[in-house]
Amino acid sequence: MPPRHLPILTTGTLAALIVAGALLDPVGYFSLYGMPGRLLPATRWQAALPLQVPVLLGLTYLVTRTFSHLPRRRRFATVWAGIVLSALVAKFVMTVAASAPLLNLADLAWATSYTVFKAGLYALPPAAVVLAGRPLAEVRDQPPAAPHRWTAALVTVVAAGTGEWSAAHWNTDLPDGVPSLSPSVGALGLAGGLVIFFLALSRALHTFGSRARDRVGTFFAAWLATLWAGAALGLAQVLVLIAVDGFGSPLRVPVSLYLRVSEGVALGAALGPITAITAIAALAALRHAHRVRAATARLITVGIASAVTAGSLAAAGDAATSERPPPTGAVSGELLPLSAVRGENPRIVDSAGRQVLLRGINVNQLVDFYAPRPDVPATVPLTEADFVRMAELGFNVVRLGFSWSKVEPERGRYDQEYLRRLDEAVALAEKHGMYTVLDMHQDGWSNEPTPAGTTCPRGTSEMWGYDGAPDWATITDGAPRCQFTGRDLSPAGNRAFTNFYFDRDGVQTRFVEVWAMLAARYGDEPAIAGFDPLNEPGFAELAPVTSTLLLGKVYDRVLNRIRRVESRRHLFFFEPSIFWSGLGFDAMPRGTFRDDPDLVFSPRLYAESITMDASLGLPAITDLEHGFTLAKRVAGDLPLWSGEWGFWGGLLEIRDRVRRYARAEDAHRIGGAFWVWKQACGDPQNGIGPIGNGLNKIDCAANTALPREPVTAAEVSRAYPRAVPGELTSLRSSVRDLALTGTASRGDCTVDVWVPGAETPETTAVNIADLTAKQAPGGWRVTGCASGNYRLTTR
Repeated sequence: MPPRHLPILTTGTLAALIVAGALLDPVGYFSLYGMPGRLLPATRWQAALPLQVPVLLGLTYLVTRTFSHLPRRRRFATVWAGIVLSALVAKFVMTVAASAPLLNLADLAWATSYTVFKAGLYALPPAAVVLAGRPLAEVRDQPPAAPHRWTAALVTVVAAGTGEWSAAHWNTDLPDGVPSLSPSVGALGLAGGLVIFFLALSRALHTFGSRARDRVGTFFAAWLATLWAGAALGLAQVLVLIAVDGFGSPLRVPVSLYLRVSEGVALGAALGPITAITAIAALAALRHAHRVRAATARLITVGIASAVTAGSLAAAGDAATSERPPPTGAVSGELLPLSAVRGENPRIVDSAGRQVLLRGINVNQLVDFYAPRPDVPATVPLTEADFVRMAELGFNVVRLGFSWSKVEPERGRYDQEYLRRLDEAVALAEKHGMYTVLDMHQDGWSNEPTPAGTTCPRGTSEMWGYDGAPDWATITDGAPRCQFTGRDLSPAGNRAFTNFYFDRDGVQTRFVEVWAMLAARYGDEPAIAGFDPLNEPGFAELAPVTSTLLLGKVYDRVLNRIRRVESRRHLFFFEPSIFWSGLGFDAMPRGTFRDDPDLVFSPRLYAESITMDASLGLPAITDLEHGFTLAKRVAGDLPLWSGEWGFWGGLLEIRDRVRRYARAEDAHRIGGAFWVWKQACGDPQNGIGPIGNGLNKIDCAANTALPREPVTAAEVSRAYPRAVPGELTSLRSSVRDLALTGTASRGDCTVDVWVPGAETPETTAVNIADLTAKQAPGGWRVTGCASGNYRLTTR
């Protein structure tokens, strides 16, 4: 085949893949351009969709034509990278058209990184087509002159190392010392990232630029070289992470490699225009050799100075991070207002200056669930007896789920009876010594099931409803309420989430106003630990624009309204998208809300539990212990709190994982809420089986309580410090055996430790005076006055 035919054949192959993806993909997550299997009435972002495919195909044709003269050994790599670049540029153009002026260009450039995950696979068949073409007569490489190569690489590295737009959007979740272009990895990591990227880019410029025949070829060659340099940086990151974290589970390294290299490619695509423009300018200046050499020397000086300055600024920024001095004057024995300490050792503290571990349970008995069978209740009544039994397990927090569909069943009208039930639950929790985290719960967007008579698209099936938004806030544009493998992969649910993120018909605005009403209602209540605005936010149809950037905008609006109306500040528990529940990791939502001092990062730590790998019977992508590590890294200077955790399956597996989870939770000195207190037999998440699941199981046939699973009950009720002065520095616990150390500071000196069981605990302490054990329902409260570096053990 003559090389001149290759652009048409390559572009046609890609077009055929796009059409096949649109026709075969039932939900739009596997097709290259992210659309459901059938076109639906246009929303704001869909109106921009016609831009994406023509740009993609047009750039693919241009890149293939530019490099069709290459021999086979280089043609495949060049065209593959060119198609990936074309997909990134096309997605960027589409998202700009869809999302402006909601988001800035730097955010949108970062958002295109997710496109690489699919584009890299879609590019393989078209790139393979170019192997069939007959190469032209062999042409010797003409390596670009050193000033051209070194200048372009240096200018790009300087721009990357000093550009806030770059540093703020890539690799901000890496530990210190891992090579990156972000100052978040410290001076050593930043210096290593700059050096690796510079060397890789210099080499790639030599490889790709040696056959450039004109300015167009030079431009594309330099841009593609930057993609490969980014891929090399991603590979280096994975190698260092293996050295830091080990190999872990069988899929951890392959998945990490795919993700890090893809993100590196996206970073390279964003920096590529700088390289390309500099390369052309450098070529034009080659005729003035002395001037070029002088300019290069100056650029090297600037580059070294910039790298050193960037590292110094990063180190200075780390050193400048400080903790707010905690208030003092309160005593133990009451629920004190909570706040967050951000910095090197982030934590939740009370107004007496003591670190607080919030450990407890999720309660879903006020959630407005769909009832698969009207004769089988979807919830169990919530009574004071429930709170009595929670307190007997030593819990100090309840994550109380409630439903928007019940709070605001009609637009602008709040159900006062339902709000009264919410008031009662908060008061009962406080009465029995427990804080409340108010959780606006949703699963699958709403409690709407597949309507009768619906014909689901091929590959999907009918589904139950679950819980969440009211009918008037559910805008699906006729998308089918059908599921693909599970409730969260539903065209209707994800269209509703898309419309929510873009605030279509003011739906998001009403959601914000509901939170303003709730914040005003509970704004002076110290027993409210904080607000959790939206459980497991859906990723919608334009992730990560929707699931990370626009989700962050939702948090911006909600937090702003809460802060304006509450009488005293409360914690703001924010979640990543449901990707975290399904994968064990995801990107941190972005927005101005992250500047607030009282934030708590609250992902689901469900690794080895309900993640997709477990559901598919695959080895864990993220094992349980590594899930904590990833969450801590993403949280950065924010306190971490596990809003939900739990395990299902075989009894031996459950017991092993519950024990491991408890050890990891203690090792990281964080709190969390077990899922769930009681699950009714008619709860759609329960599946209408013989047993109502939860910590307190129900015999569905007899409608009677069953004994708790003993290992799980013992671990969720194990000994732990409810509050300790200053900072907790280590914690180990197993049922009644506990060992902790801490460093006291200003504020109340009272240690408050829960120990379960009827027998009086044996205690030993260092630097804790007046140590006493007072019996409480279900166990003991060990208290004393700590000073300096203190230690406590119980058994």
